[in-house]
Amino acid sequence: MSTRTLSAFPLLADGGLQLDVPPDLVPLVRRWLPLLPSTDTAQGGDGASIRVRAGEPARDGLPGAPDLRLGAASVWIDPRTADVEMRCDGGSSGGMSLARREAALVPAPGGDAAEDGAVAWDLFSMCTVASALLLGRLHRALVHAAGVVAPDGRAWLLAGDARAGKSTTSVNLISAGWPFVSDDNVVLFRDADGALSVEGWPRRFHLDEGWETGAPLHRRGELDPHERWPGQWRRTAPLAGLLFPRVEAGLPTELAPLAGPDALAALLRQSPWLLADRGVAGEVLELLRSACAAGACSLRLGLDTYRDTGRLLEVLRPLWE
Repeated sequence: MSTRTLSAFPLLADGGLQLDVPPDLVPLVRRWLPLLPSTDTAQGGDGASIRVRAGEPARDGLPGAPDLRLGAASVWIDPRTADVEMRCDGGSSGGMSLARREAALVPAPGGDAAEDGAVAWDLFSMCTVASALLLGRLHRALVHAAGVVAPDGRAWLLAGDARAGKSTTSVNLISAGWPFVSDDNVVLFRDADGALSVEGWPRRFHLDEGWETGAPLHRRGELDPHERWPGQWRRTAPLAGLLFPRVEAGLPTELAPLAGPDALAALLRQSPWLLADRGVAGEVLELLRSACAAGACSLRLGLDTYRDTGRLLEVLRPLWE
């Protein structure tokens, strides 16, 4: 298929990873696609690519239990050839060559193609797996975390499970003037000087609808951060350290140091694809270890900081002073 028939979405600032999608299939990846600046710059020849294409998905069974299960996708990886096969709950499939750093994803035709339908969730899961594994081959690590930039210009990652308080904490800090990197996924990498940095893949924030009034409603809505806080996004920032939030509504908000092994165990939970590609697992693990060594704290979140940004800044002030 000619590249002229594809919509190209560079996913990294240096063009190292790109998503190519036929225009009529773009709605299927809209929910996954990071809210990044569009560009017509061609991808470099030594980069990695994810291509979504129309066709008949593979339906053959694969031997043994999958090596990885993420969302709607089951994933099998051949450690000898570094080839990857994916089968999804909604009938879509994907294949990858990690050696060639390329992935091809085929959505199920005739399925539920709505943005929140089964086929779209197939693509969401496969794009996450494909990007995580390809980033490992590009000497980087994908982490499920939010990222905000403190007054000293360095980024703190907020890593944790769903409803741990990442989004609420992020929007409180953004509303106080902190730049943001992402609410959901960040790419950890070393810059030209060897220092750890992060690059953001921002998407629509999923936030409790009661945040504006200061009373949780336990119902989530979506918010476009670029529209709400124009000019506050930072694509990359040097890494300061890690925060691991958890909500304990009845207790006061508190920041506490977290030992390196405990921080690494918590961070690994947010990088479930780490060991899937044995060829680069050691290198990716070292990135995560270094991130934890930069500094890590647990952040207990009480209702006292749910909409009291001043109180939250007071608790977090030791991070940059």
